[in-house]
Amino acid sequence: MEGVERPRSMSRAPEEPHQKQESELDVLSLAEVHYVAEQTARHNRCWEGQVDGKPTCPNFKAIWACITPRLRELYTDRVKYIGTKGWDWIYADYEGSLTTLYGHFYARIDQRMAEMTSCVEFADFEALVDNVDSRDTVVKGEADDKDVVPDPMVVDQEEEPEPEPKLEPGDDPSDEDVSMTDPGEESSLKCGIKGAENRDIIALENAVAKGVDVLKQLYAVFAGSDAFGTETDWKAEIERTQKYACTEKVIIGVVGSTGAGKSSLINAVLDEKNVLSTDCMRASTAVATEISYNHGTTKYRAEVEFIKHTEWERELEVLFAELLDHQEEVTRGAIPKNSDAAVALDKIKAVYPMLKPQDILHASVADLMTNGRVTDLLGTTLKFEGDDPKAFSTRLKSYIDSKGKRGRPKKSAKSQDAAEHQDSASDTDAANQGIGLWPLVRVVRIYTKAPALATGAVLVDLPGIFDSNAARVAVAEDYMRRCSAHWIVAPINRAVDDKVARDLLGKNYKLQMQMDCAFNDMTFICTKTDDIVPTEVVQSLNLDLPAFNEVQNLPARLESLKKGIDGLKKPKKEIRTQLDWIETEIEELEERLTGDEFGCDVLEITPKRKKPHRNEPSETPTLQGTDITEISEVERLKNRFLDLKVERKDLRSQLKHINEEMDSKAEELKELEDGKKQMEHAVLNSCIEARNNYSKQQIKRDFALEVQCLDQEFEDDDTGTPAQTAVCDYDELERNLPVFCVSTRAYQGLRGRTDMAKIVGGFSQLEETEIPLLQRHCVRLTEKAREGSSRRFLTQLNQVLQSMKLRSLVSAGAGDASEQKIREIEDNFERVLDGLTEATEVHRSQFNRVARELFQENIFKRLSRASQYAITQFPESVSRWNAPGSSGGLRWNTYKAICRRRGVFHETDWNQDVARPMLDKIAPSWKRTFTDHLPHCFLTLKENLEALLSRFHKQAIDSVKHGVPEEIRLGLQDTLVACHQSMGEQFRVAETLTMQEQKRINRTFADAIADRLEETYQACASETGRGSLQRIRALMQQTADDHANDVLRGSTENAKHELIKLLDSQEAEVDRIIQARLRRISLDYHGALIAPQIRLCTEEQVQIKSEVAKIIEAAEAELQLGRFLGEVRLSRPGGSSRA
Repeated sequence: MEGVERPRSMSRAPEEPHQKQESELDVLSLAEVHYVAEQTARHNRCWEGQVDGKPTCPNFKAIWACITPRLRELYTDRVKYIGTKGWDWIYADYEGSLTTLYGHFYARIDQRMAEMTSCVEFADFEALVDNVDSRDTVVKGEADDKDVVPDPMVVDQEEEPEPEPKLEPGDDPSDEDVSMTDPGEESSLKCGIKGAENRDIIALENAVAKGVDVLKQLYAVFAGSDAFGTETDWKAEIERTQKYACTEKVIIGVVGSTGAGKSSLINAVLDEKNVLSTDCMRASTAVATEISYNHGTTKYRAEVEFIKHTEWERELEVLFAELLDHQEEVTRGAIPKNSDAAVALDKIKAVYPMLKPQDILHASVADLMTNGRVTDLLGTTLKFEGDDPKAFSTRLKSYIDSKGKRGRPKKSAKSQDAAEHQDSASDTDAANQGIGLWPLVRVVRIYTKAPALATGAVLVDLPGIFDSNAARVAVAEDYMRRCSAHWIVAPINRAVDDKVARDLLGKNYKLQMQMDCAFNDMTFICTKTDDIVPTEVVQSLNLDLPAFNEVQNLPARLESLKKGIDGLKKPKKEIRTQLDWIETEIEELEERLTGDEFGCDVLEITPKRKKPHRNEPSETPTLQGTDITEISEVERLKNRFLDLKVERKDLRSQLKHINEEMDSKAEELKELEDGKKQMEHAVLNSCIEARNNYSKQQIKRDFALEVQCLDQEFEDDDTGTPAQTAVCDYDELERNLPVFCVSTRAYQGLRGRTDMAKIVGGFSQLEETEIPLLQRHCVRLTEKAREGSSRRFLTQLNQVLQSMKLRSLVSAGAGDASEQKIREIEDNFERVLDGLTEATEVHRSQFNRVARELFQENIFKRLSRASQYAITQFPESVSRWNAPGSSGGLRWNTYKAICRRRGVFHETDWNQDVARPMLDKIAPSWKRTFTDHLPHCFLTLKENLEALLSRFHKQAIDSVKHGVPEEIRLGLQDTLVACHQSMGEQFRVAETLTMQEQKRINRTFADAIADRLEETYQACASETGRGSLQRIRALMQQTADDHANDVLRGSTENAKHELIKLLDSQEAEVDRIIQARLRRISLDYHGALIAPQIRLCTEEQVQIKSEVAKIIEAAEAELQLGRFLGEVRLSRPGGSSRA
């Protein structure tokens, strides 16, 4: 890549708006060069000098397209950092320079470190770049290389750059990994979300805050005087504008099967230990739980909303019916665990703990509904807050967890402030009576100060929409409809095998996502990445890891060393035994020789040996008075004493040699064991990374393939022409699908949570757990909504400011025209305005007509054909339900349980099954109508109206016979631009409202079917006695055979009725927008062009206008609204233009 141009985003000159997109492409292109250069250098270093030879270098250009957004951002940051250096020379051979740069880095680190280093840390990269001193020298000389390339972080090395602190109970964690429950939380939390904020979004939000202050200043001016003008209620206008200054909530639905780790995942994203209760043995979350940011003073706050009186009464009727079906088992206490009857009994006993099973069977719904302690809670909302996370979580558990503690609270829990006691009086009373509250809860809302939620994200933990409680089902369905994003959670060891992107998402769920146009809003999260067996991963992915082979060979070497050490223990023990015996003998001999028996001196029995001099006669002791062949007893003992000392010396020498050999082997063993730990960590880390990458690629591929197959399936049934179908880029869908592979255990351990501080193998940095990446992703999901709400406010603000500014410009006028002249001036203006009104009416009517034709052709007509097809499929669906158990049919108790719950129970949804054949037929055209055709209608209407307004602008100015001051012309032009922008934003809001409403309507098909099957469901549920299953089946089959037309036609007619209401409301909203624009433009242009000719301004009006003009002038200089909103170039008289 030679002759690369400096990316414009790095140029020191200000970036033009039209260059932005192109500069982003430049940066991404150069980031790819960084990635390829570094990974190639790393690959070469890892395989350098290998006996088996270096394998072919992977195609890193292809891999670049599959890396995570966070990793891509890391490389773009490097591009931008080099851009700040102002080195024009580097772009002449950008690729070559980077190859040399990264080559120097990896050449100076150990091969094992290279294997463990996935990429250069940014701080190390800065050090590399900062040592570049010219175009001829990429890195400083050899002598300085040790300073240029800092060692990367490696776990279990003898010298770690920043060793992980060992936390003991009561210790304060480090600044980097401090728990949220500790005083130093702020520095830690910034670490997790660092780099997530979009500077452009922040600038927009700052402008909103400043704009609010400007409105306050203007309101104060208008509150003191009405002299500015009575045509417009400016105070009311300011109040309406201020309402736009709010941030939208971005609801993120978290869905997944039981055991997927949703609650643990949410806790980690919140950077909390256990706000949501978790349990590895069962589902812990029993109700929908909404978690959002807490703007209050306390750290934690919760709202618990209880179901209504009628909802609990209906729930009890269903629960009693379940128990009566199993009356005999309930009486004997032999209900199968986890059966529907067992669940029903648990719920009733939870709320009425004083009742025994026999008492419940003899009670009635009316009896239980008279319990005041329970009924007092129904329909209420309980609120509590606090700063202690443990106390808050414990209290919250009783509402969320189906196994939450009951009974009287601990004394410590009573140390609450008076306000909290007042808010939770009924709750405390219920708890004192041992009532389990979770069956009565509709939804729980939790507010925490989690930075991941600070920008408006709202996490919703959905336990499933197949609850037996209709109120909770409605809550879950409502959340699903309002979700802006969907997180699909599955354990990584099941995510690929179960094809989570294809099979885990049921047919009904995928159909709903298709009709909601929500496939681009999905994120897949693989949990439990720490649950891994390296051998299996290496074999299944065919990994070639030199370190893995070394680890495999280490046990033999370790065993050999251990055997060597063990082999030395026996001779060492024997020598020690001999030495002990010799020491005893020496002590006894010394005691005997120096004792009374012989009286020898100590020096006499331990003479110093000295080397005799040459020519010196030897001194041979002469034994007088004894036979030379007989040695005296004393001499024999002395010799024996000396011999033992010589033998002791020799044994000590042998022992020393053995100890040295054992120490050497022990040291070698320790080094091998330490190296084994380090290599095991490297292997584990590499296996985790490899499995993560494989899982991400496979899930992306499966997801894109599933969407493609789904579209193809719909196209096969669709009668539309190919031209009507928008082409979907499935490759782009695959590339852009966010997939995260996370370890909550490793994250919590690295964060130093109490009782969780053990570091999980294979992880040494928070980033490796991908929880910080997910936290940043959570923040980014709010950017679109934040940008939209900010632009809406700033657009409306600009419209108001331009109108006020225009009025402020007119501070003087002739005011002396005759009545005939005034009438002529007014008539000319009214004629131009009438022309605008008539033309807008034409386009409004055309928009309404086209929209209704679209609905008629793409939905209504197809609905008729689709419902006819569904009518033929209804009996077949019932036949499947009625099949014998061996063929997939239902048992009598399951059949009745489904009927009691209006066709929805657990994973079964009969209403959706009946509607599905019809929805499959209309889904493609439904989707095209709301994602392609209708937005095009709005765009066409907007462009046509803008053209009309621009024409009116010119005609209105031309209608004034005398000249219009240049200042007024420019003011009118700015007002027109603001009008275009405001109208465009309002149309976008109208379009969004239509999209939200269609989500509700496309869910009414199944609801309408449930309404029309209500009598059949009730009749089936009421069947009892012998042969009830046959009667239930016959009744359901008869309904399908005889009333399928009524059921399906009724569903489609209901949907048509709702769609017509949608069109009516859409037309009303469009008309409101147009009429508001016409009123605004009429007032603005009349006030600027006509009013000065027919009336004079008073001194007070001139003073007020001057004050307003100063405020607006200062606001425009500070806010720079043109930069945020994108100024439109309009033709000016004389052919010139002004931005």
